[in-house]
Amino acid sequence: MPATASPPLVPAARTGGPPRALLLAAAAWSVLHLALGLRWVLDPGSRPGLDGDGENGGAGLLTVLPPDLTAWLVLGLAAGGLAATAVAARGRPSAGAAALALAVAGGLAALTADLRVLVLLGYLCAIVAPAGFLVVFTIGAVRSRRARPWLLAVAGVVAAGLLSGVLDPDSVARLAGELRDPLARELASRGHLALLLGGTVLLAWLGVRVLRAARGVCGTCGRPGPAWTRPEAAARWGRVATLVAAACPLPYGLLRMTWLTPWGVGLPDGADPALRLFGLALGVAALGGAVATLGLIRPWGEVWPSWVPVLRGRPVPVRVPVLAGGTVAVVLLASGPSMLAIGIAGLGSGDPVEASFLLLFPTLLWGLALGLAVLAHALRRRGTCPVCGVR
Repeated sequence: MPATASPPLVPAARTGGPPRALLLAAAAWSVLHLALGLRWVLDPGSRPGLDGDGENGGAGLLTVLPPDLTAWLVLGLAAGGLAATAVAARGRPSAGAAALALAVAGGLAALTADLRVLVLLGYLCAIVAPAGFLVVFTIGAVRSRRARPWLLAVAGVVAAGLLSGVLDPDSVARLAGELRDPLARELASRGHLALLLGGTVLLAWLGVRVLRAARGVCGTCGRPGPAWTRPEAAARWGRVATLVAAACPLPYGLLRMTWLTPWGVGLPDGADPALRLFGLALGVAALGGAVATLGLIRPWGEVWPSWVPVLRGRPVPVRVPVLAGGTVAVVLLASGPSMLAIGIAGLGSGDPVEASFLLLFPTLLWGLALGLAVLAHALRRRGTCPVCGVR
């Protein structure tokens, strides 16, 4: 008796292929980089310094490969991305289209494995995050009985900074001036590297959506899926991943906190208050990232805390921690090979500063753990799928 084909897990009309917004974004990215790649091939001098050098921190393939070759690679990957998008847009999902999109994403991932986006993200977080948190917390805590006592601690920290000279207005102004020119000079190259990394995510997600639909499962949620994707299972392994991810930035953050003392580790002799302020801001940003990561498994990660103005008491949309944590995880993973290479080179040469990167910046472990923690949070909090109706 001939074998009969197994019915699809989800009716074909409800598999939820790639959404229009994703197709348009992938197509726009591909067309943009087709134009840019062609321009770089015809005029190599027009590239925004993507090859990098020792001064701007490049440590990936874009640093070591010839500019002409990387221009052709970008051109070819953009063409592959546009082809994958065109096939996916036909409405007949196939494993071949998924494989093409994932192959392009893999090529972009190899090309953008560089630490410069992480450096840019870290600097922006150090500049914006501490000040932003102080302003938001102060405004929100005034109306929160539970958070109001912490205003005294905030006032104490600010007073200590003013007395020590770290938060002296002249130091703040000098630091802003010292950071302005390097950031402006490097923004084009690092920003475009981030755009290439964004293309990696777009094409990878497109490939996943097409592959899901081709396999007969819901393209939107992937259900029905394996047992480890169920909320109760995700809660268990997600807790472990979250704790690991929260622990990874602690060595760097705590080391920077020693700059509050006369025995600051890694603090150059005679360092001025502006340098101390910047180092402390980086450390505060790292420690803040550790605390924010814990929100993936804590109640205040699902309901806005009482000190958050306007939003207090409302549910935190799942997309907020997923987009924020997912972005950081992608940047960490992209910088992982470069950080690992620097640390291993430091061990080989006996350079203690570079060797310390293996401990202070475990970006591969950090990025992987954070990515899993974000995934577990999304799996645990997702409700009934609007496409397939499965909970």
